[in-house]
Amino acid sequence: MKKTFSIIFAFIAIALTSCSSDDDNAVQPSSLAEITDFSLTFNNVNESDINYDLGTNITVSVPFGTSLEDIIPNIAISEGATITPASGEQVDFVDGEAKTFTVTAEDGTEKEYTVTVNVRGEVGSGTKLKTYTVVDLFFGTSVKTYSYNEANFVSEISEEIDGTETTVSSFVYDDKNQVIALQVEAKNEETTYTYEDGKIVGAETTIDDNLVFTYEYIYNENGDLAIERRIDHTDDDDLSENKFVYENGNVIEENQYGLVSTAEYDDKNNPFIELYPSAYAAINVGIQSVNQNNPISGTLADDTIPYEYNEDGYPVSASYSYYDGAATVDKTFTYYAE
Repeated sequence: MKKTFSIIFAFIAIALTSCSSDDDNAVQPSSLAEITDFSLTFNNVNESDINYDLGTNITVSVPFGTSLEDIIPNIAISEGATITPASGEQVDFVDGEAKTFTVTAEDGTEKEYTVTVNVRGEVGSGTKLKTYTVVDLFFGTSVKTYSYNEANFVSEISEEIDGTETTVSSFVYDDKNQVIALQVEAKNEETTYTYEDGKIVGAETTIDDNLVFTYEYIYNENGDLAIERRIDHTDDDDLSENKFVYENGNVIEENQYGLVSTAEYDDKNNPFIELYPSAYAAINVGIQSVNQNNPISGTLADDTIPYEYNEDGYPVSASYSYYDGAATVDKTFTYYAE
């Protein structure tokens, strides 16, 4: 009898040892919850223009103007893990705001990563107009001198009238290199700008802190300024409008407060468009201001305007008459060496 119990206990011990060995050899669920590779696909942005700083807090830098909607994340993670939002699933980002991605390991362990997309500030082309001189028989002599900031946009315009009076206009920029205010110190004048979806939609001008003008900017389907509405608060809130018609990026007709002007253009470079960020350039269009090219005929002059150009295709001088020869204009342009 004693021998029988010994045999039974031996079998039990072997069985327990066998179970323990099976438990030791079983594959345990992984606790790894890592992002091993990460990238984002943006619409109309080259991979070479996207900068990454990877880690638990991932930061991504993209060029100015990049859309942050419908972005595709491309993510590799630990084997057996899952991630939310999923790789390949469209997501939207907000400039400078972190979005959380959660990796869940096989054993349920979670690890959170934050992804922040920063849109870089707009940068100018570097082609810089230095001075713009207009000698007009009727309106005298104006000499404008331009200074620039590190982003290659104009920071200050100094205008001398007839060699005696000088007015300095200073531009105030935000962290995206967008103009948010224009200040004329001598007049204690300031114009501030309101943006929506990357465009300037309104502005207010004050003098001595008193509201003088309110502006509204309306754009056509191509994103060009179609109407500028101005309310004059010094004249019973009088409403006036500027209207623009375009062809090939140039204003071919301008209705400026009831006075209609027209123009045709050359195929050379306009020096004014590169002074400003794109949103500010869009509200400074006009036959004698921002365009793609330079006006050579129309109501501006009696005949075709003869320009001289530099080797880069920018105007350096032009002379013409208007009012049937009653008045003459001489223009000269100088540029900073790059």
